[in-house]
Amino acid sequence: MRTTAAVAAVLAVTGAALAWAPAASATTSTECATNPLGTAGLYAEFVEKDSTRHSDSEGAVAVGGDAFFGDAKVGQGFSVGNKLTGADLAKLPGGHSLVVGGTLHANQVVITKGSGVYGALDDRSAKGAGFAVDGPHAKGASPVDFGKEFTRLRALSAGWAATKPNGTVSTSGDGIFLTGTDPKQNVFAVNAADLEKFRAITLDVPVGSSTLVNVLGTSYDMSASATYGVYYRNLDGGTPVIDDYAVPRDEYRQIRSKLLWNFPQADSVKKNHTSWPGAILAPDAKVEMGGKNIGPGHVNGSVIAEELVTVPGAETHQMNFTGCLPGEPTPGPVVTPEAPKPTDTPAPTPPATPGEGGATPGASETPGGSASPSAPATPGDSTTAPAATPTPAPSATPEGDLATTGSAIGPGAIGAAAAAVVIGGGFLAFGKRRRRAS
Repeated sequence: MRTTAAVAAVLAVTGAALAWAPAASATTSTECATNPLGTAGLYAEFVEKDSTRHSDSEGAVAVGGDAFFGDAKVGQGFSVGNKLTGADLAKLPGGHSLVVGGTLHANQVVITKGSGVYGALDDRSAKGAGFAVDGPHAKGASPVDFGKEFTRLRALSAGWAATKPNGTVSTSGDGIFLTGTDPKQNVFAVNAADLEKFRAITLDVPVGSSTLVNVLGTSYDMSASATYGVYYRNLDGGTPVIDDYAVPRDEYRQIRSKLLWNFPQADSVKKNHTSWPGAILAPDAKVEMGGKNIGPGHVNGSVIAEELVTVPGAETHQMNFTGCLPGEPTPGPVVTPEAPKPTDTPAPTPPATPGEGGATPGASETPGGSASPSAPATPGDSTTAPAATPTPAPSATPEGDLATTGSAIGPGAIGAAAAAVVIGGGFLAFGKRRRRAS
């Protein structure tokens, strides 16, 4: 845990020190500032140092260090910005949907909307059979001051961790329940060690309220007990509703868009195959989305981290945080989470079949695993493909819990047809799959 960095961040922004020792008292704030994450809140991925990515991000991506995007050896590319609107692009610094402060190590990086800027470019594509970057891009200075932004983010993370909870945490069987009743703002505090013990996480908060979940501890591993889903209380009664890309009602999407998971003390946050709703704020952590024999693990929201590493197939979606939280929270002692209370509420059962929401993946997400078929990109989501377009081919990597987006990318921002190039007996899948309507 980088407590020194966190304390320094608070001193720099507020001039007051934050004590990381548990305490009975906590800060209570009724302030509700919109866009509390500032510049970071404009991106689906906002990383202070290095990032290793494959597949795609629907939103904008900013990396302060080096970016390792795509891998020709395993037939993987990376696409950026497919779901950005003109209004989204207008808010981004310099209008860039891709920002890399250091070197962009690129294989088949497709900038679908917007443009890219980087400190240097390293073409890692297979010579004569691929490309480095497709879409507007250039070498230039970063329009984002990552040092300044992460100093503020660490102060926010620390301040929010001192906010007094008004929601309750309870458990039953292999389920943990976060229940809040405030129509405006619900705050929870839970130990990471407690959260990772449970296989089903259920949210029960009013539609329209903002939700802050402070997860305390130096590490969180979603695979520790093989969490199989994050659920919402069923607004129609009946069994809880699992989070996935296209949840059945807009009210669930509202809850998701106003949900922030704060990891103020963590230096490691690991996701498994389960779809994760809301924004992840882990300013001192290496965030890993998926791993060997785990699955890719998508985020239906944004990721803010010191470092980001994902396996092929993992995606971040254009579902940035729209809730309101204290904009400049007063630093104070981190809240000591109370022990979860027992409840008679039954835990949700695992999904019957693998899908967006979870269920244990049936195949390893290592290169060479079972492939998912590719599909043409949605018209209008891309620019024109090059004239010489080979025949579509299966994707080289399993999709995991969200079978909607291709895990490898192609030239011309993947036009209506997918393309494949044979390299060393394998395929580079150039197709981008049709996204299910949200």
